[in-house]
Formats: sequence, structure tokens, C-alpha cells
Amino acid sequence: MFQNKLFNMALIIIISITLIGAVTFVLWQFYFSPSAQSAAAGHEEVKPLTADEMVEYTVDSGEITTNLLSNDYIVARFSITADSSKGKEELTKRMPQVNQIIIKTLAGLKRDELRGTEGLNKLEAKIMNEISAIMQDGKIVQVITTKSLFS
Repeated sequence: MFQNKLFNMALIIIISITLIGAVTFVLWQFYFSPSAQSAAAGHEEVKPLTADEMVEYTVDSGEITTNLLSNDYIVARFSITADSSKGKEELTKRMPQVNQIIIKTLAGLKRDELRGTEGLNKLEAKIMNEISAIMQDGKIVQVITTKSLFS
């Protein structure tokens, strides 16, 4: 059986490929998969906030009036929800920065980009991501548009 050199080489190649595949599978399952990375990083699964927690951790932006890129203007109001009381406290302290982020975001948009549910969802997501980037003690869970008036 091992007298034929071609057979020996084919057998060695097949065994090598099988071992490489098995090692790759094990490494993927235990080190490189998204679930393994989140477990290693210590990420906890985020539980939804109760209604009482939403009220407790929410900060209102107040009415913001600014020009849009399309020479229209908008009057908008947002409710921004943090994930904890520390997050709300930091968010309250950072309200000038938050208002600046909202104004800059709105100033870079046209009226047509804000129309409909999809436009508002994109705006809320963009504001949430930019505010989350400046937060240190908490994170932003939700941004809700509570008022938008175009002119």
C-alpha cells in the first residue's frame, strides 16, 4: 500500500487539508466568531428599558430651530434616552454639545431627506450615533423626534 509514491503523496495532502480544516473550524468557533468576541469583551446583552426607566433616563432637547441645507428651516424637538442614571446625568451636562450635534446634523440635510418615516429614522440614528460617540459614563439607547415643523 505504501509502495506507490503517488498514493503516499495524495494521502499526505488529503490528511493535511483535513487537519487544516479542523484547526480552522475550532479557531473560528472559539476565538473569531462574533459570539466568542462579545463574550471575551464582556458585553452584556442589553435588556429593554421599562416605561418607568425610560421616563427616568430621558432628557428633552427643547425646541431647536435651524436652517436646512435647502434654505428651509426646521423647528425640532428630541427626547434622548440614556441607559442609566449616570448616563442621564452626563447627557444633561453635555446638552450644549448635544444641541450642537443636532444643529450640525440638521444643517447638513435637505428637506427632502427628512420626509417620511425613513428620513426621520435616519436622522434619529445619526444623532444617536454622534451623541454616543461623546458619551463616557453611559450610552444612548434611543433618540425620538417629538416635534418637527418645516417651513
